[in-house]
Amino acid sequence: MKQHLIAGIDVGGTKVAVTVANATGILHKLQAPVVTTGPKTAIAQQAWNLIAQACEAIAAPLSAVQAVGISTCSPFVDVQDAAGRKTREVSAPNLCGGMGNNPYQLQNDWTSFPLVSFFTDKVPRVVMQNDAVATLQAERTFGAARGSDDCVYATWSTGIGFGLCVDGALLGGKRGNAGHAGHSYFAENDTSTCGCGNEGDMEAMLSGHALAREWRIRSGDASATT
Repeated sequence: MKQHLIAGIDVGGTKVAVTVANATGILHKLQAPVVTTGPKTAIAQQAWNLIAQACEAIAAPLSAVQAVGISTCSPFVDVQDAAGRKTREVSAPNLCGGMGNNPYQLQNDWTSFPLVSFFTDKVPRVVMQNDAVATLQAERTFGAARGSDDCVYATWSTGIGFGLCVDGALLGGKRGNAGHAGHSYFAENDTSTCGCGNEGDMEAMLSGHALAREWRIRSGDASATT
């Protein structure tokens, strides 16, 4: 009987993590610092390489992966890929150096990068969701939010976002960005600059990068990082 595997990918502002699982559970997991150089497909290719390594570790062929689920930082934008297909890409300021004034000094000129279209060409089924929404669904299925029809999950790290569930329904929004509050204005007179180009939005003031920056300024401790 042919083995069918599912791969899970989590793309964050600082790392990429992958898991390979079958119907009984997780078989292997790997993670690495997220790449922020090279072509727009660099992160997707990195995740695919990690999946290949995970399959090799369990002595399974890469062709056994029949589905990929992606949890990723956002926001998302709708674009057309090279084949003319409508798809959704990730336009995350903490990974895309072509946005705003690039305060994170990223060595790329991306304004968005593909995940769905990359994996659609490799496996039969691909699903992508904002990481906060994906985690909220996991908590409602397996964890602390089981039985809760109205709940919120907050992610507060390199970026800031929220997953929202109202009356038992996860809120996605028009482009999957419902609950993505990190780029909403937080302080009108603050000049802290976000990777998206905003001044005084929530991520500019309170994200992991921002807190480390403020600590370095106020304490004189140049070693503070996210």
